Amino acid sequence: MSLHRNAVPILAAVLASALAACGAQPASAPSSPVARAERAAGSDPSTPSPSSTPAQAAPMTAEIPQGFSSYASESIGDNKQCVVGAASDEDGMNQRPVAYLAQASGKPIWVRALDLPSDTYQSRVTHCLRQGDALYVLLQSDTQPEQSLSQTLLRVVKLGIADGAVQAGGDIAVPGAKGAYSAWVEEGASHLRWDNGGVVVAGQYAALDAPEQRNAFTAALKPDLSR
Repeated sequence: MSLHRNAVPILAAVLASALAACGAQPASAPSSPVARAERAAGSDPSTPSPSSTPAQAAPMTAEIPQGFSSYASESIGDNKQCVVGAASDEDGMNQRPVAYLAQASGKPIWVRALDLPSDTYQSRVTHCLRQGDALYVLLQSDTQPEQSLSQTLLRVVKLGIADGAVQAGGDIAVPGAKGAYSAWVEEGASHLRWDNGGVVVAGQYAALDAPEQRNAFTAALKPDLSR
């Protein structure tokens, strides 16, 4: 059977309409470059391609943790202050050491939660000292919850002033202390100071079996917190 020559374009139009209704694409129609790339990568065409998704930098956070209590706030120049303390649970127990750098207005620039020193169950940051582009902070940590049996140990941690990154740490060996003892450092910037090219800690200690006998001590660490 022969077709009238006017029937050919009509038939082609009918077929194109049928294909469009079925969601199909005529074989002669080229696919877009994005579609070809998605099929080659095996990705879902409904998912935006990387080039169509705007790149976003991760937001910088500086949030003070819940249960934070400040033990000291020291002006360190450049309209900034170093704030140190501890974050506790709802019962005021299980202190975790925290230090942060803030603007003069009090708005945090960065917040650093520090690790507990070895063999301790809670700790607090009580002093802060700036030297150059570093902050030296003093941790006073307890070895166990029972106060009569617990020792308080001292440690200095060095933080980068730009972002609070931990650069070094050193335990304080209390001169003259023997056996089980507790050491502590009273409030005041003079008890953590820079002297003779190093960090000096001045405090007191007492043996656990003679807590009423208090002894003063002074200990020094090098800038890298080695002895």
